[in-house]
Amino acid sequence: MNEELQSTNEELSTVNDELKTKVEQLTTANADLRNFFESTDLAVIVLDRALRVRSFTTAATTIFPLQPSDRGRPLADVSSRLVGQDYLHDAEEVCGGGTVIQRRILTRDGGRTLSLRVLPYRLQNGSIDGATLVLTDITEALALERQLASERERLDLAVKAGGIGVWEYNPDSATMVFDSTAGSMFGLAADTPHPTELLVSRVFPEDREALETALGEVAHGLDEFEARLRVRAGKHASRHIRSYGRLTRSGDRKRVVGVCIDVSPEYALAETRDLMLREMNHRVKNLFAIIGGMISAGSRTHKDIGVFASDMRDRISALGRAHSLADPTGGQGATDLAGLINATLRPYRDHVPTSIDGPLVSIDWRHVSSLAMILHEWATNSVKYGALGSNEGSLTVAWERVPDGLVISWTERAPLKAEPRPGRGFGSLLVEMSLRQLEASVERDHDTSGLRLTLNLPGLVLAKT
Repeated sequence: MNEELQSTNEELSTVNDELKTKVEQLTTANADLRNFFESTDLAVIVLDRALRVRSFTTAATTIFPLQPSDRGRPLADVSSRLVGQDYLHDAEEVCGGGTVIQRRILTRDGGRTLSLRVLPYRLQNGSIDGATLVLTDITEALALERQLASERERLDLAVKAGGIGVWEYNPDSATMVFDSTAGSMFGLAADTPHPTELLVSRVFPEDREALETALGEVAHGLDEFEARLRVRAGKHASRHIRSYGRLTRSGDRKRVVGVCIDVSPEYALAETRDLMLREMNHRVKNLFAIIGGMISAGSRTHKDIGVFASDMRDRISALGRAHSLADPTGGQGATDLAGLINATLRPYRDHVPTSIDGPLVSIDWRHVSSLAMILHEWATNSVKYGALGSNEGSLTVAWERVPDGLVISWTERAPLKAEPRPGRGFGSLLVEMSLRQLEASVERDHDTSGLRLTLNLPGLVLAKT
């Protein structure tokens, strides 16, 4: 009997120790839960299946004026600062076995926006015995989100208005992605990874080594990316692009984000300024040569000095009118091609037989200057070396419309009195630059009997009717 009592006592002692351990664990868990509820900034309300308040955090009292005595009270009986009572319907749905519900909800004064999450309250066996409401104030986050969206919209507008392209380079895969603006600059599809070699192939050969070096340096973090590139933009034109980039890291992933700007207008303006200065000097020299040729030609046909002076004065005035047509600052609308050619050749026509023939054609005012420069240069060379400076010469200028534009033929019949100086002089440079501006081409054919120049002009040179 004593042995049985002793055994029972030992069993009771063991159970008592286990209960003490359980009580200590439960006390610790309750303390942890109480500390969590008191320290968290989240508004949390725990409800039973009947939507009665089980517990709540201090932060929840800023939305629901709950008191400790409200535990066990239906939440529907507690007033709130929220619009409507959708939270009760959500809690009821979750208690009925629904999934987590999340929504945005406003306070009655409209000053705050809360994120509401309704989660099932599960027992240890996994069954649902209520719902937990978690409310987070996201008013400031939404304000920052709207501000960020506004800033992004302004940035996008500035990038679009400034014609700025955006690109991204991945050094690990050696690929580049361009937005629509940058893609159009380089002639590559937007939002599609392209091998770096494809971009390099679009750049002028003289600029490729600098581009590859700049990409390599920025990929290794040695320097920021900066490059000035030239890419082909059509058959006769090129595009100047200035680009900047910077290396960014996200963990082990590296990428270079950059922008590019088409600065072709700046280069064109600088080129035009330089051209105008050089052209001024060139025109002065040519003017003396032309006047000298006119005087020489006129002296062979005039005996009376008064008549000679009057004739020279008229011809020099006509020369001035031809020069005014080639003035880059003059935009006077469409110009008749026949009138342009007549004005250019008027100072020289009386010395040699000259024929001008072709249909009525109007030249767009934007291209009159370039075309007049070419005709003027040809006439100047003809005075120096060809038919307009020869007693036995003749000149025929004819043109015809073709499906893709206009063809002008300049034919001189006369033995060359002097060979043009070898090399690429300023006159040739002026003609080449004018041809690029017109997107035109010229064919040259000459022998001992004369010279034939064929100018092929695109349709954009013609004035729209």
